[in-house]
Amino acid sequence: MIRILAPLFTLLLLSSVATAQQRLPGNQNIYGAAGRGVIYDKELTFNLALLAPRNVEFSVRSGKLVSFDKMKYWSLGLGNIRHSRERKINPEDFNPNTKRISRSYTYGKENQLYALRFAFGTRKYLSEKARNRGVAVGYSYEFGPTLGILKPYFLEAKLSDGQFSTVDIRHTGENTERFLNQDVIFGGSSWATGLDEIGLRPGVHARAAAHFAFGAYDEVPKYLEAGLLADFFIGETDLMIESDLTPGVTNSPLYLSLYVKLSFGKRW
Repeated sequence: MIRILAPLFTLLLLSSVATAQQRLPGNQNIYGAAGRGVIYDKELTFNLALLAPRNVEFSVRSGKLVSFDKMKYWSLGLGNIRHSRERKINPEDFNPNTKRISRSYTYGKENQLYALRFAFGTRKYLSEKARNRGVAVGYSYEFGPTLGILKPYFLEAKLSDGQFSTVDIRHTGENTERFLNQDVIFGGSSWATGLDEIGLRPGVHARAAAHFAFGAYDEVPKYLEAGLLADFFIGETDLMIESDLTPGVTNSPLYLSLYVKLSFGKRW
């Protein structure tokens, strides 16, 4: 009797597993053809975000499903932060001593700011995904600490020695008139100038976004997000010089950005 029942029991067990876990075309998996929930409960994505005004952020995100429509995740990203009043100027000046054309520069810029963001977040879907190549609509929100990396902004200034000599200068508060004098400015300094004067600023950030997932149960996740990011820093993070020569410029420890983010990665 046992010899007869054992193969039947094994067959029934395999049949139940096959029913509970089905593979759909396009390398897509679900729990049951009519059920909810993806087989992949973990994912890792690499993300590129474009932020206004003219900022970029690269990040990595790791998440785990806590229910069929909700994911908890952490992320780590690095991006730059620009002031909304920044404008590039290209003087196209020529230095006969070095045989070099001047670099473009941002008039009135005092510091460059980069943000290293670590966050914990939640993603929630509002609609079910279609089984084949569907789009799921939802939202996500996250918050966490930010480490601001503040680097002084340097310009190449002309010396009045009649030899076409230049020197790298930064804004000190006492040289505002010279730093903003376009007749004195030759161009922007090399980005590496001032790396030994970098300062750190602690802060926090939060973001909320509309979320669109393409390919319902693909092994490769593909996402599009559009939302709002807020950064707040403790300590001075002035990006632009507030002066009569830069009318309308104000600095704030709070930076708001609209962004669009593309994500690709791996589920397992």
